[in-house]
Amino acid sequence: MMHDRQITDPALRLRMEWANSAAFALRECHPDDAAAICVAYLETVETGGPTLGDPFGMVASDARLWAAAAPPHELTAYTLAGLERLPKSHLSNPARKNCFRAIWHSFTDAERASFIAAASKKGGK
Repeated sequence: MMHDRQITDPALRLRMEWANSAAFALRECHPDDAAAICVAYLETVETGGPTLGDPFGMVASDARLWAAAAPPHELTAYTLAGLERLPKSHLSNPARKNCFRAIWHSFTDAERASFIAAASKKGGK
């Protein structure tokens, strides 16, 4: 139960009952399924600013600050570790596409053409 106080406002009471029902349903789900549901929901309410799990924006701003100051070998190591983790995480297709888009935009036009050519050759085998 998310609350245990008496709520007299009908709209707030209904809202809290829905929240209690959602929390109950998530507890009854397998943890992997509950995580996937939560991630999918958070992506729908994302504003581009601080996320619900980061109310003060410190995680995102800390990550940007660290990335700006990190030497290339650390940036590469953490990025690769994160990318290796993606298939095991509960990211939706739009979130994974955002990751791919960020990498794709870091390539020059020549690098993109080379990548497409190499991928086309491997796909044709």
